[in-house]
Amino acid sequence: MNRKRECKVKENMQARMIRYTIISLVLAILIEGMVFGVIHIGIFVLGNRPERTSYTEAESLLPNNTVLSSTPTPTMVEETNEGHGNNGSVVWVVLICLISGTMIFLCFFLTFLRRYFHYVDELTEGIVRITHGDFETKIPVRYKDELSAMANTINILSVSIQKMITQQKENEQSKNDLITSVAHDLRTPLTSIIGYLDLVKSGKVTNNETKLEYTKIAYEKAKRLQNLIEDLFTYTQVSFGKITMRGSELDMVKFLEQIAEEFYPIFQEANLEYSFDTQVKKALIFGDGDLLARTFANLYGNAVKYGSAGEKVEVKLEEEEDTYVVKITNYGQLIPEKDIDRIFERFYRVDNSRSGETGGTGLGLAIAKNIVMMHGGSIAVTSTINGTTFSVALLKKKMMWKDKDE
Repeated sequence: MNRKRECKVKENMQARMIRYTIISLVLAILIEGMVFGVIHIGIFVLGNRPERTSYTEAESLLPNNTVLSSTPTPTMVEETNEGHGNNGSVVWVVLICLISGTMIFLCFFLTFLRRYFHYVDELTEGIVRITHGDFETKIPVRYKDELSAMANTINILSVSIQKMITQQKENEQSKNDLITSVAHDLRTPLTSIIGYLDLVKSGKVTNNETKLEYTKIAYEKAKRLQNLIEDLFTYTQVSFGKITMRGSELDMVKFLEQIAEEFYPIFQEANLEYSFDTQVKKALIFGDGDLLARTFANLYGNAVKYGSAGEKVEVKLEEEEDTYVVKITNYGQLIPEKDIDRIFERFYRVDNSRSGETGGTGLGLAIAKNIVMMHGGSIAVTSTINGTTFSVALLKKKMMWKDKDE
């Protein structure tokens, strides 16, 4: 199972905005409190300096029988006016503190948000590049919040789109290559058929035996052309999902024995010995019997075509933890190491000069691989001095159901 990298949100934007607001407010209050305290202390100190003698002090200096006038002296009037002036100053100080406090709060709050403003700019720039086709662009995932989760999602989407475009280009190229290969492989036998039949039709060949020989050659070429068209039709259906699997329970032991019986005359005609070895009494899988029969028919036919010099074909069925593995070994011509990785490509032949001789279409192994992959299995090949072995691994029935449930 493929798991994409996810960015988990540890703290949402709303909670972070509330936290930044509280921090900015606390800092603004602290700074304003300090400033207001300093100003208040300064006013208190400046407002209580002893500049003149007070009314009480002057009264104490007079003789005992002297009575002061009840009329307020200029000093008393000035002190009263100073008190009103101090109250007005406090109001102005409070107003100034409120305005400056608001400004301080906004400065702290915007400072905290500045990195988010830059991050939003990065997101916007990255999205614009992606919309213009630059799918190599990756938006940095800096935090653990909604913006970072969105950036991560955009990156995943960009990679997915790039893969889709690449796959589309590969499919288009694949179709073009397929058309080119089909045209070439159809033209060769068709040209030969027309040539031989034209000789017979034109009367240039009068000998009956020669006519019969030419007719036989044309027939063989026509059969090869028919096989190519059938293989091409099957390959197209399998490759592009046009075939629906009709799954059922299969016992691979009996299944391989049945395939061997069908190929017994072919083995006899090619002077090849056939052996089947297994320690498994019952090998149950879930699969489409017709498709798998086509797969192993292609592999058996390949062993006969290219292993005739080895005098025998060996088939083994082995049980592994989750799969049953079928190994088909022939002892004919080895496959060069440079061709091993391409052996399952359509129309690929190890030796093109042998294609006409053996009647191969170059699609048999490609069809076999696609069918095996449809069953959730795998196919591989090795070629050494100990023989050329094709190994097919198919899931056990219980593992197939387990995969479907998951």
